[in-house]
Amino acid sequence: MRLKKYMIPILFCVLGCMLLLAGCGKSDSKKEPETKTVTVTDCIGRGVELPQPLDKVVILNSDVAEAMRILKVQDTVVGVSETVKKDPYLGMEDKELIGKWDKPSYEKIVELKPQVVISYSKWPGEELAEKLEPAGVKVVHLDLYKPETYDNDFKTLGKMFGQEKKADSFLKWKAEKIATLDKVKDLPSDKRVKVFFMTISNFEKEKWGTFGSGTAAHQGIEMAGGNNVARELKDYPDVSPEWILQQNPEVLVFADTAEDYLGFKITDYGNVEILKDKITKNKVFSKTDAVQKDRIYLIRRTLVGADKTYLGALYLAKWFYPDQFKDLDPDKVLKEYYEKWLDIPFQGKWAYPPVSK
Repeated sequence: MRLKKYMIPILFCVLGCMLLLAGCGKSDSKKEPETKTVTVTDCIGRGVELPQPLDKVVILNSDVAEAMRILKVQDTVVGVSETVKKDPYLGMEDKELIGKWDKPSYEKIVELKPQVVISYSKWPGEELAEKLEPAGVKVVHLDLYKPETYDNDFKTLGKMFGQEKKADSFLKWKAEKIATLDKVKDLPSDKRVKVFFMTISNFEKEKWGTFGSGTAAHQGIEMAGGNNVARELKDYPDVSPEWILQQNPEVLVFADTAEDYLGFKITDYGNVEILKDKITKNKVFSKTDAVQKDRIYLIRRTLVGADKTYLGALYLAKWFYPDQFKDLDPDKVLKEYYEKWLDIPFQGKWAYPPVSK
């Protein structure tokens, strides 16, 4: 059968298109897969472009390690500092050790070939990026220990791992717990209990240091409706016994990170009760209203001074204003934090005297 003359051009056109499509398909098969990235802004304002997904990460401090457990991305960690490795509940004992949190081994980090290292802004500081980025290792600074910037840093971490929804869910829960303290938020200064805050280690060494404005401990006290007697002082000032007696605090709060008193591994209050007796008999504190009225409280330092300051503030509020917070159970909230968000069975003794109903 002969083709009609007008169909010949059409046939050539169809054949040409088929050949063109075949050529395109062949060309596409040789293309490299597209590399995905995400750009985040860290806590010192640096824009950092990161590959996606992140599956090889080095972390230098416990605050970011804990945040990563909340986001359920801890399996991406390949190297940690000694403080993270030794932490009793973070579950990172099997990770490679890269040195101290503030003085890491850059050689060891490069050897692990991580995609990114996450650290505080101050420690180890700018040298971290100067040493690692020429070797192809990205650096992100996140100060997850500061209550005032925690939420923003946590959102950044969530974005890094594609876990924005999970980050928002946790921050919503956190905001609900903080809202519990709204009833003392607007207490006038003269109605607030006067609080003196000190570490247990300073007390044992008779070093009269305290916590002024600019510290997480100060923020925790104020959040709980207390009046920090050192609020006019900056950071971590040294004061004198005479100054303490002049302030005459109504409440004494002691905290520390030592494993001897309070924390995840503590099973009883024996050591804390001995310590309280020493405070009661101390030549300085025995003269304060706080001791006279038996208002001495001890709490794990990580609950009033870092990423969990808002949780510590619940304990402080319960102690400061027991009548206003009869229905508040800080132990229940802390248990929920550990078991729901960190996926860790709750244990230990965290505050004294006990506040559970």
